Amino acid sequence: MKKIGSYFAVVLMFFVLLGCSQETEIEKHGKHFQKHNDYKSLSKVVELIKIDDDTSYVKKILGEPIDMGFDYRYVIDSTGIKGCTIGAVFHINDLGKIDQKWIDEICE
Repeated sequence: MKKIGSYFAVVLMFFVLLGCSQETEIEKHGKHFQKHNDYKSLSKVVELIKIDDDTSYVKKILGEPIDMGFDYRYVIDSTGIKGCTIGAVFHINDLGKIDQKWIDEICE
C-alpha cells in the first residue's frame, strides 16, 4: 500500500510540474509580439488582458512600453488609413491598473 502512495505522489508531482512549465496563451502571444512586432499577436494580447490587470503584468507579457505616465503604448511598424502609427494603448488608473484598452491608429 505504501508503494502505491509513493507512485501516486510521484505521478502527481510530475503533472504539477508539467502544468506549471507550460506557457499560457497570452504569454505565447506576448513573446511572439516581442520577437516579431506584429499586429496579430498584439491584437490577441489586447483581447486577453483584463480590465483591472496590473501594469506590471502588461510589462511582463509585452515588454517595456512607451510610458506616457497615464497609459502604456505598444506600436507596430505599420500605419493606418489616416497615416498614423498603429498600436495598442493601455490606459492606467490611479491605482496602477488597466481601466481601458484598445488597438487602433494612434493619431496625436
